[in-house]
Amino acid sequence: MYNQIQQKELLEKTKFFLNWLKNHPVKTLSLKEAEKIITNLREVIIYHDWRYYVLNDPVISDYEYDILFRYLRDMEKRYPKLITPDSPTQRVASELTKVFPEVPHLSKMLSLDNAYGAEELRDFHRRVTQGLGIDEVEYVCEPKFDGAGIALIYEGDYLKRGATRGDGARGEDITPNIKTIHSIPLKAPFSQFGIHLLEIRGEVLIDKETFHKLNQKRLEEGLTPFANPRNAGAGSLRLQDPREVAQKNLVAFVYQITYAVNKKGETLLGSHLRSHWEVLDILHQCGFKVTREARLCHGIEEVITFCQDWEGKREGFDYEIDGVVIKLNSIAYQQKLGETAHHPRWAIAFKFKPKQATTVLKRVVFQVGRVGSITPVAELEPVEVGGVTISRVSLFNEDFIREKDIRAGDTILVERAGEVIPYVVKVIKEARKGTEKPIIFPKTCPSCGSALVRLPDEAAWRCLNIRCPVQLMERLKHFASRRAMDIEG
Repeated sequence: MYNQIQQKELLEKTKFFLNWLKNHPVKTLSLKEAEKIITNLREVIIYHDWRYYVLNDPVISDYEYDILFRYLRDMEKRYPKLITPDSPTQRVASELTKVFPEVPHLSKMLSLDNAYGAEELRDFHRRVTQGLGIDEVEYVCEPKFDGAGIALIYEGDYLKRGATRGDGARGEDITPNIKTIHSIPLKAPFSQFGIHLLEIRGEVLIDKETFHKLNQKRLEEGLTPFANPRNAGAGSLRLQDPREVAQKNLVAFVYQITYAVNKKGETLLGSHLRSHWEVLDILHQCGFKVTREARLCHGIEEVITFCQDWEGKREGFDYEIDGVVIKLNSIAYQQKLGETAHHPRWAIAFKFKPKQATTVLKRVVFQVGRVGSITPVAELEPVEVGGVTISRVSLFNEDFIREKDIRAGDTILVERAGEVIPYVVKVIKEARKGTEKPIIFPKTCPSCGSALVRLPDEAAWRCLNIRCPVQLMERLKHFASRRAMDIEG
């Protein structure tokens, strides 16, 4: 997005503003003085947003950024006529969004056909080459993010709309929430490439570390944790208060332009925009977060090697990925092959070994935590999920059991949420035989026999006996743990 000369100039402007602002309080500025500096100040802040949210490589401290941002905010508050739609201050709206209206996508958001092994990828390659009547083609391979799909529309370089995937033809307009995601530019220089109106596809994600912290906080608050980062991200996008969305640390990766026209309304895909690799580069130049792990592959054997390599290193990636997306690089070839009602013929998803499996819930035991919360834990028929054998899974609280109608003896679908935590996704009710038994929550503490209490606004039942033996033991363990006193031995 910025060349070396531009970055050097912006860093010099940063240094200038950090010094200049100390001696020029906003209240002393005339309108004419504010007009002279506000554009440059915005440019500086947008540059540092790009460094932080897109490159993950900030060059100023959070404190210095806050000084710049607050000065801009105060200047716009003093002179509201200077506010522009692309100002960094306009990301978070204060109004609640009561309804998310349905809107049509400019192009359908189709699903992808799946491949589960090397031979299925070779079959896909044969279909592609036979359909095109040629022997060899280039593919672009990208990690398949397991997030919430979005469609972004830009017109005249400005973000006009952000929508959910919906049914593929229509989604929900969530523009106020989309604007809170800093890796999505409010203004992007598409006009430099002759593009006036376009629609972009992307995924909204929460990284694994943030997801883990989010679930820890929910558990501490007595709430049911999210099943996986995808659910957490999708749920956050539909919150009514954009200010709450802004606190979720959502990230958006974009991966495709599906519609692009110039000012005359002439389509640019296949003529002006000739390859998917070029599209990814344009998106990167326009300030979007594009996966650095994408690779241009020459032939299907390179594709297979890429997929196998990524299956082996998926655990170490910062975000949830469940496969690799393989796309024909030439957009003209994409257009020639076309699509079915379900999926494009020029793309396929190589799916990793699933992190979900079905098993039988044998029984439930109730554990006492260090603060007295009672947690139901299901004992399972051991099952392998994503390379790990799972034999126990938390059911969190009584509400979770009731909402999912979980019974002893049920066949359940289990998932490793966030690569680590086993989670009951759902009960396979069609597998019930009539012998399953309801799970009865205890009325007294399994450790000391004291009556259990459910406090207002909490999902957990608690033992309030401060001399409860298990609680005392768990407190002692916590005291000696790494997160507390970090006592060795």
